[in-house]
Amino acid sequence: MKKIRILSIILVIMLALSSCETEYIDTVSPDELASIGLANIVTDGGTKMLDDDVILEFCDEKPDYLIDYAVIKANNAKNISEVGVFRVEDGNAATFKSLVDAYVENLVEAYTAMSYFPEEVEKINCATCKVYGNYVIYSFLNEADTEVFYNAVKSSIEK
Repeated sequence: MKKIRILSIILVIMLALSSCETEYIDTVSPDELASIGLANIVTDGGTKMLDDDVILEFCDEKPDYLIDYAVIKANNAKNISEVGVFRVEDGNAATFKSLVDAYVENLVEAYTAMSYFPEEVEKINCATCKVYGNYVIYSFLNEADTEVFYNAVKSSIEK
């Protein structure tokens, strides 16, 4: 009888923990969200927003479920700092993340084959892609900036 009671308590706790998934709003534009994430990050030479054709680096054509996106890179060609923020329709984040993961992996391979300054190698090693609700976000930033970037983004869209 005691075992059943303990198992019941454990089951209730597990169910409660699994339902505590963080929820996110999806009303912030990718441009704005990228800017919020980069607000406290200094990039020598500044940054630039890439034009809409950049999506062709991720896939053959823009998917119907992709609502909006922003990709921002460092102006200085020797600086590989880059972030991308994509907003997709409900239920499509995992599908789009696989495209972004492939893009990030290809860039990591290309950058690894080139000679970069040590501070750029750290950005290659810290390359990440995350999903927050309907946003798929990647970054090539150093470790400290990666943390600052994702914390700012996450806190801006958490419900």
